[in-house]
Amino acid sequence: MDNKINTTISGLPAKYFAMFFVVVMLSVYGKWMPTVTLFKSSGGNFVATSFVVTVAYLMAVGGLLFWLGNTIPILNNYLGGACLLPLIGASWMNYIGLIPKSLEAGTTVVMRGGFQDMYIAALLIGSVLMMDRKIILQATARYLPAIIGSQVCALGACVIGGWLIGFGGPEGLFYIGAPCMSGGSAGAITTLPVLYTNLSGKDMMPLAGQFLCYASIANVLAVLLGAIGNGITSKIPGMNGNGRILMSQTEEMLKEEKRPTTTLNYGRLGAGIFICLSVYLLGDILGKLPGTRIIAGLAWSIILAIIVKTAGIIDDDIMDDTVYAMSFALKALLPMLIAGIGINSLKFTSLTEYFSPGVFAVIFFGVLGAYLGAMFFGRLAGLFPYECGITAGLCCCNIGGSGDIAVLTACNRMNLLAFASISTRIGGALMVVWLGFLYPLLMK
Repeated sequence: MDNKINTTISGLPAKYFAMFFVVVMLSVYGKWMPTVTLFKSSGGNFVATSFVVTVAYLMAVGGLLFWLGNTIPILNNYLGGACLLPLIGASWMNYIGLIPKSLEAGTTVVMRGGFQDMYIAALLIGSVLMMDRKIILQATARYLPAIIGSQVCALGACVIGGWLIGFGGPEGLFYIGAPCMSGGSAGAITTLPVLYTNLSGKDMMPLAGQFLCYASIANVLAVLLGAIGNGITSKIPGMNGNGRILMSQTEEMLKEEKRPTTTLNYGRLGAGIFICLSVYLLGDILGKLPGTRIIAGLAWSIILAIIVKTAGIIDDDIMDDTVYAMSFALKALLPMLIAGIGINSLKFTSLTEYFSPGVFAVIFFGVLGAYLGAMFFGRLAGLFPYECGITAGLCCCNIGGSGDIAVLTACNRMNLLAFASISTRIGGALMVVWLGFLYPLLMK
């Protein structure tokens, strides 16, 4: 067994990375950061760091924490350290004041200005278009029943957890477990409060912050359970597909699926990025039209990519270019993305403000129920239990798109992002339907 420590950080030998790291830290903490003034619609303005220093800082801190998470024993193989350290570490640095306000604002501009969406577009479209046609059709048909089975188990686990802890079964379900499974942070802070307000006749909007806290706790639990499960299931025959989701995947399919993931032709890399962004935009358009807006734009992007791939609308040689875009996103941009999510999306104050051991227990019951339920029903449907568990189960229990990335990174299964996105978008919508049906029956 090779125990040699990898000394390459962000693609650089450690000694060279250290040199550039010092330069970035001097710029930030020596107060020599380039900044820009951004104007608000109300007439005020705020100062944010420029893209140059913002991206450099996220690459420096994210790269270092990513490397540490991949290097520290146990943390690397069982706790998803490569994702967990940049995510929690960057959030903690912001919490204790190590991130200057202008740099925090700069990170917000980068992340909310579309960088995360661009990253997801490259991974999402690339992960679909690189798959074999037969795999896409067979796996998708078996996947939706696994999501439904997972949600039934999750709902039941939340009721049992709420009852055991003393909150009451319905209260544990609707006010603690459900916010973790309603389609990410947007569902937690908008969809559920509005739904509960309409159903109860009382103003439930003040619960938005509390619901977001619970979704954030579930997000961390999903990352940990996914990483731990990888180490355990890899030792059990038939439980772990090593990145494959379909159990009946033949050797012929495997050969067709394998293709170069990098190229020296940077024109083809650019073409791959352009294709991914265009398909993403077309899905976004469909998500806003009167007759098709019932389905979210991201879900439409997945549907369109599946149609393009299975119908052979574009030559395989052209679709292969999207694999290069996906590979570039994974190898070059992932550490900075996770650090950006930690600073912009995961707030330590949210994790601690509404936290209690009882709340944690109910959330744990719900996330574990979703995980095990997806594994069980996935196996019945002919899918590898672990891969189905993390996508159909754990990716229904996080803060949305960034949560999907966190879970899949910790599990080293980023090629399954399309399935994870189905869970977050379509699964989140299904969960809201469940809640709308059950709330009037149980909360009398």
